[in-house]
Amino acid sequence: MGIFQDNFSSLSELERLAAMAHDPVRVHEIGADQWPLTMMACALLASNDEEKQEENIGIYRIFAEKTTPAVRKSGLAQFTRFISARKGEGWKALLPYATEEPDVALSRRAALCIATLAQPGPEEKLAGVQCLVEQLRSNESAPITLLEAVLSMGDMRVLPLLKPLELLGEERLSDMLEEVNIAANRPACTWVLTLLSLHPTLAEQVTSALCRMGKAASCVLDVVMPVPTWAYAKSEIQPLHGWTRPEYFARMLSELSPILTPEQLTKVQTAFS
Repeated sequence: MGIFQDNFSSLSELERLAAMAHDPVRVHEIGADQWPLTMMACALLASNDEEKQEENIGIYRIFAEKTTPAVRKSGLAQFTRFISARKGEGWKALLPYATEEPDVALSRRAALCIATLAQPGPEEKLAGVQCLVEQLRSNESAPITLLEAVLSMGDMRVLPLLKPLELLGEERLSDMLEEVNIAANRPACTWVLTLLSLHPTLAEQVTSALCRMGKAASCVLDVVMPVPTWAYAKSEIQPLHGWTRPEYFARMLSELSPILTPEQLTKVQTAFS
């Protein structure tokens, strides 16, 4: 309970609200104005209790129904500050914020917080990325924002962790390619090209994905993200390489041209022009 005591004077009130939220009968007695504090209490209580983290999935859905995106964005910011101050302790309690949040931008933000705040594991420094990939691999309803958060990091270190997704069925991969919508960067383009080489039948979906990525990018970067961010005095992204869009299209051409049709190739070239 230390995480409560460190930050709130009214410990009993937080415990009461969390208990109500975890009670299927009493949860509906919580007023709309009480929900921001209630969700914070549930998140804090679940920070070191995986069983409660599972229960928070259902609780977050009610929280989302009762509040505005602005209120939930504020709650997410407050909770991530707690996690950062504790060097990543309790980061898994952020999962409902990423997986159950209906606002796309906020869901993506929460997923990125998981990727950048998670405590490094004994065998994986990017434990948060690994967690998001596992969600995508094991849960067909996992939102595309989890993948977008990982790819948007622009850090090539995420690519080996994406390999489990390559084993998914073509229908699922097709859906991912049709939905993903971020600005082009080196790891994102590399991952899409990997899927093209493994699944040439997804050429149309790859074309669509690259077109969206290219049009959204001012340039194509390869960066190093400070992960976890709380371990750095200045959590600034370090650019490694950069290309103009036409330059990066030229880099991709040898992998695209054997598989894409001339029409598809022209679409990608136009998006990267």
